[in-house]
Amino acid sequence: MFSLFAQSKAALEVVSSFSVERPSNIAVSPEGRVFITMSAEGETKHLVREILSDGKVVGFPDTSWITKPRAGSIKGINSAIGIQVSADHLLWVLDMGNKKTEPIQGPKLIAWDIKTRKLVHIYPLPDAVLRPTSFLQDFVIDEKRQIAILADMTMAGMVLPAFPAFVVIDLKTGYSRRVLENHSSFQPVDESLVVNGRPVSHRYPDGREYHPKYPLNPISIDQEMNWVYFGALGGNKIYRISAAAIADEVLTHEELGAKIEYYAAKPKSDGFKVGSKGEIYVTDVEHNSIGIVSPVGYRVLIKDKVLLSWPDGLALAPDGYLYIVADQLHNKPYWNNNQNVSKPPYYVLRIRIK
Repeated sequence: MFSLFAQSKAALEVVSSFSVERPSNIAVSPEGRVFITMSAEGETKHLVREILSDGKVVGFPDTSWITKPRAGSIKGINSAIGIQVSADHLLWVLDMGNKKTEPIQGPKLIAWDIKTRKLVHIYPLPDAVLRPTSFLQDFVIDEKRQIAILADMTMAGMVLPAFPAFVVIDLKTGYSRRVLENHSSFQPVDESLVVNGRPVSHRYPDGREYHPKYPLNPISIDQEMNWVYFGALGGNKIYRISAAAIADEVLTHEELGAKIEYYAAKPKSDGFKVGSKGEIYVTDVEHNSIGIVSPVGYRVLIKDKVLLSWPDGLALAPDGYLYIVADQLHNKPYWNNNQNVSKPPYYVLRIRIK
């Protein structure tokens, strides 16, 4: 267990709100430009947006890339959650693919230059590094070694058995590989995820009710690109592994697993970001909170039952703000016994941390 210490007096600020569409995740560029992905469900048409300084929300980079692909082409985005901006001004988005199309649209990692809006990279992921139940969403870019590390949650704990793993892409060659599948550090604890007294639950067509146990999801890399931090959404621990070890293709499963070390206790969290001093800002989905984790303990930064209803993605901004997406995922039918109890709006928020 972790202890809750005094809450920060800093105030949450609403950056943008959405009455119908749901934002998914967020990234902030070195110059302070704010980008978000949008849930592919419902009324959303443009899946990547930029929030301008005046609060206006616009599509990025252009409508041909941020709408769903047409048959016979992979140009476009099927569904997206993970988004990052690297120091070289590239906006990275992970397209989760679509297994229901004919032919199937596979997942791919895409990068655009945020200054020119031009496509720079596209890395389709082959079946050899995936599972039929793959659910790729959060990722990091190791700019020092030019690799991307993707967290494969495998259907968010809904389809069992789960096979969580890292998928590593060499950004110089496009070569990808699957590593550490089913490592113990990727696993959740054996208990329900409970928000405001209600377990997150799914009802199958045959009437069975299931409380998902969510494995590997949040992942972050420190500013020096030395350590990759990760954990299970439904877990209570943060682990880390050296980025150099992940980049080493020679290491066996056992040798790579031996490089993993426990870092600190955490709440059940859908996202986290490593700060400049090793502190980790985490979303606490069960308690409508944002907290700060370190090896010496945990404290609540901010708690708000209305604004922080399922805090999801986080981003650290150069001006000292922490940006937050809150999207009420637990109120969607899929996670609430087929009942939609969502209460818009959904928010992009920020809080000053420096």
